Amino acid sequence: MKYFLPLLFACLFVSNATTQAQNFASQSVLRQGNWIKVGTTQRGIYKMDYNFLKNAGMDIDNINPQNIQLYGNVGGMLPQANDAVRIDDLRENAIWVAGQEDGKFDTGDYILFYAQGAISWSYDATQKRFKHTQNVYSDSVYTFVTVGTTPGKRVQPQNSVGGASQTLSIFDDYQVYEKDERVVLAQGSGREWYGELFDFDTEKSFAFDTPGLVNGTPISITSFVMGRSALDTKFSVSVNGVALGQQSIAAQPQGTYDIKGRDQITDFTINSQQVSSNQQLNIALNYDKNNGNSVGYLNYLCLNYQRTLQLYGQQTTFRAIASLDQPITNFSIGNVSNGTTIWDLTDPFTPAAQQYQLNGNQAVFGANTTTLKEFVAFQGTDFPLPESVTPLSNQNLHALAPTNLVIVTPEAFASQAERLADFRRTHDGLTVSVVNVQQIYNEFASGKQDITAIRDFGRMLYLRSPQTFRYLLLFGDGSYDYKDRVANNTNFVPIYESRQSLHPILSHSSDDYFGFFEDSEGQWEESSRGDHTLEIGIGRLPVKTLEEATNVVNKLIHYANSKSTLGSWRNRVVFVADDGDVNIHQLDADVLAEGVKTNHQSFNVNKLFLDAFEQVPTPNGELAPQLKASLTQNIERGALIINYTGHGGEIGWTEEKILDIPQINGWENYDKLPLFVTATCEFGRYDDPLRVSGAEYVLLNSKGGGIGLITTTRPVYSSTNFILSKAFYADAFKPINGEMPRLGDLMVITKNNSLNGPINRNFALLGDPSMRLAYPQYQVKVTQVNGKDTSEPQDTINALGQVTINGEVRDLQGNLLENFDGTLDITVFDKEQTISTLGNEGSRMQFNERNSKIYIGKASVKSGKFTFTFIVPKDINYQFGQGKWSFYAQSSDGKTDAQGAKTDLIIGGTNANIAADNTPPTITLFMNDETFKNGGQVQTSATLIAKLSDESGINIAQTGVGHEISATLDGDKENQWVLNDFYTAELDTYQQGVVNYPVRDLTKGRHKITVKAWDTHNNSNEATIDFIVTDDAVLAISEVMNYPNPVRSSTTFSFAHNRAGETLNVTVQIYHRTGKLLKTLQYTTDNALSRFEGVWDGLDQKGNKIAQGVYLYKITARSAIDGAERFATRRLVVLD
Repeated sequence: MKYFLPLLFACLFVSNATTQAQNFASQSVLRQGNWIKVGTTQRGIYKMDYNFLKNAGMDIDNINPQNIQLYGNVGGMLPQANDAVRIDDLRENAIWVAGQEDGKFDTGDYILFYAQGAISWSYDATQKRFKHTQNVYSDSVYTFVTVGTTPGKRVQPQNSVGGASQTLSIFDDYQVYEKDERVVLAQGSGREWYGELFDFDTEKSFAFDTPGLVNGTPISITSFVMGRSALDTKFSVSVNGVALGQQSIAAQPQGTYDIKGRDQITDFTINSQQVSSNQQLNIALNYDKNNGNSVGYLNYLCLNYQRTLQLYGQQTTFRAIASLDQPITNFSIGNVSNGTTIWDLTDPFTPAAQQYQLNGNQAVFGANTTTLKEFVAFQGTDFPLPESVTPLSNQNLHALAPTNLVIVTPEAFASQAERLADFRRTHDGLTVSVVNVQQIYNEFASGKQDITAIRDFGRMLYLRSPQTFRYLLLFGDGSYDYKDRVANNTNFVPIYESRQSLHPILSHSSDDYFGFFEDSEGQWEESSRGDHTLEIGIGRLPVKTLEEATNVVNKLIHYANSKSTLGSWRNRVVFVADDGDVNIHQLDADVLAEGVKTNHQSFNVNKLFLDAFEQVPTPNGELAPQLKASLTQNIERGALIINYTGHGGEIGWTEEKILDIPQINGWENYDKLPLFVTATCEFGRYDDPLRVSGAEYVLLNSKGGGIGLITTTRPVYSSTNFILSKAFYADAFKPINGEMPRLGDLMVITKNNSLNGPINRNFALLGDPSMRLAYPQYQVKVTQVNGKDTSEPQDTINALGQVTINGEVRDLQGNLLENFDGTLDITVFDKEQTISTLGNEGSRMQFNERNSKIYIGKASVKSGKFTFTFIVPKDINYQFGQGKWSFYAQSSDGKTDAQGAKTDLIIGGTNANIAADNTPPTITLFMNDETFKNGGQVQTSATLIAKLSDESGINIAQTGVGHEISATLDGDKENQWVLNDFYTAELDTYQQGVVNYPVRDLTKGRHKITVKAWDTHNNSNEATIDFIVTDDAVLAISEVMNYPNPVRSSTTFSFAHNRAGETLNVTVQIYHRTGKLLKTLQYTTDNALSRFEGVWDGLDQKGNKIAQGVYLYKITARSAIDGAERFATRRLVVLD
């Protein structure tokens, strides 16, 4: 089906009826009254009759039709530039109401109005022709109908003007053929869509109906085509068999990141005498592929021509360029009758009924023509009804007071947006507004989708109070397809798509557009001239379902408000880097990491550089399984920030696949959610409705993943990545006005300090901009070392020496927090080591890493003070140098925490007075929890627990080769696990501790794990645990029993299972031997242990003691996670 849009013109001669963008109305007309919203898809006269209005819900039998009012603005897209003239809110339009004189709306009465088209047309005075602008956001235009308390605006008569010096009987007309049905870039990008494909079929013809084409007048044809080829190609253009010319398209390079086609726009002119018909023009395009693998596309064909001025059909819209030659012009319209009506449409809000003189079938009238005038002639009453109509509730966004945070959401996610808003109000003390995106369109774009409406709405709030409005959260996914042409589209809250649509890097999407509020901004040229600055912080939650919205809001609330999220993971920042490319990614990451380490010493930096890990050849290329495992371990241990620099794509990082989607979906770090900063290509391409990006999976993971991401929506350059990353880390840990920044603050600073044309616009915040990272609030300070005040010179910390530390938790002004009671996490690091990479993809590089810990423990904090003691392991680096003492404290009430570090203590050498210790540590092993019994059942993912104790403490230093805490699965010593980083000493003692090590991807069947540990004097011991791995989809129970049995007063039902950590619903039913049910017991266990236990008091359902005898009981366990169920039956004996 071909779509022709004739007679589409929007003369915006309305300067006296418009408002500068900053002069916003204080109230919306939609705030009161009953309204319906009417949608139209074509430009021209529309009709609303009795049945239409009644079916729309209007009380049509009880209204005064004289009070009917119609509001709406001109068609086309809103102007992007902030200083461009535009209509604010909604403007009343003049309409014609037939039969209104009697004050009743009878069945034969009706309304006529002139609808604007979604496409806008403008007159080019230089070339003397009309040009169109496709509306990329909407194919419909909307008006709003209400019944007011006063008479509505009506079409008024307009007298003919005398004194004309010319009479015109021809007019200028135009048509466009533009069929937007495909994007060119593989994943979709940009706002330019193309139509017909010239591939196997290289010739196509397009018919334009042109009745009344005036003989001997010029026809202007604009052909916009595109070619994609490694060779020079061309289009040949003809009309009605007459050749017009050719459009040559130069070859394009074929690299991955090269432009994917070249546009060619050409204007052709031919005299109408040269065509064979004045009723139809057939424009043919022939694509010469140059014998190559070439593809051509049509964007549009635009036609300008002159027609005899007469009424064609029931309505004809006309204008005449020649009228501008004289101040007053007579227009002579043929084929009219006494019932013909002519409206002057020059002011689209106030059509006027043009008076004319009828001479036979010719209507003649005069008009002032110092400006280009537009008219419509029509007759009869058989006009189309609007294509859509919906009732509309009252709204008044123009009266909204500015708030700190605005959440824009579709109705589908409004409940969760409100839940998040309530939390930010109560927890963060922010003022928050939740706004329906459709309501924004209604008041700022006359009801049609337009991203500039969202920007204009935000600008209104900002201009009213720049200090108040700080954050904008877009609550819903976006899509490069604004019009739902792609199946399962995700256009919930639209995203800005660039004009550039062919270059994989320069074509971009961005939410930054919604934060450009300065008068000179908004047009956003795609070059350095478009380097606008953000005024507010913008983020997006790319949710597609209410379930996803609920999960993300759950994470945001849990992150900020749950005691279980406290922990020393908040002290960690992890930098991951790709290899290759002359080590540029690793070098850049090292600069960022060293900056954090030097300027923010309370944070501990970890470096996971790909070239420092062994790579394994496989049929699918080299892989890095050790780094892949280490990355997941670091995620699940927790970090405030995970930073990645290097190659990547929508679904993973590096050619070695160190991160992929199944890996992300398997993360279970709900209490330790990092912010991800990913300087890699298109990892966050969330506007692709056909694929969920890796970044989206990270955010949407309901069991873990990340709390947010600063990530990329398109391919990017490493150089500009580095500029943006440096800008981020320059301020990520600095307070603003005494408070740590929120993510929106960081995005404003980062973006504004890394402007680089359109390139850095590819970075987006997937997260809540009003959220603050889990920065520890206060500071931890060491006051004494081995009894000496820290202001005094300190002794060297030696191997096998005993160390005692005293310290305090203080506020940011250095005052002791006497009310702080809680726990201190301690990590003591040995000196930095210089690590040389392997040179897997080129030259080696060296970097410094502080990765050898000598003590990890916990101490009590009472009244703000703490002390702890430990023995330094024998296996330290004996050279003298500065170690690092890292601290994290959390209060018992879970409301406050603190961090600190000491980096000036010298570690090295050996203690002169060493007490002998030849006793190895003791080791006790469990799986999942301490109720586990040897030989029990687990799922394919489990947690190894090792309880360790020794009078001198456990060695966790990694300087001594082979002295790690290690584990082997089924005797595989080639792939042993190093557990040092997963060990922590028990509270207030260095002599006992525990390892909690997550084990993943276990195979079904019987297994055993052997753990070996060393004490600080290098005495070692081993222990082994046996277990059975069952199918994850099966709930397995074993060791079913009750004790005591026989039962005299009460008994405990017990069984082992393979669903540790899940929520289990357990039912115990006790039966008489005859089958009669005597008692039903129900239990729910959250975060279930490996062994269930439930107590029964020996009473039946009525509360009576069960008589002596033998009974049966049935235990049924059901998982609340996936519904898996298993039961077992046993006997019990009751004695008096």
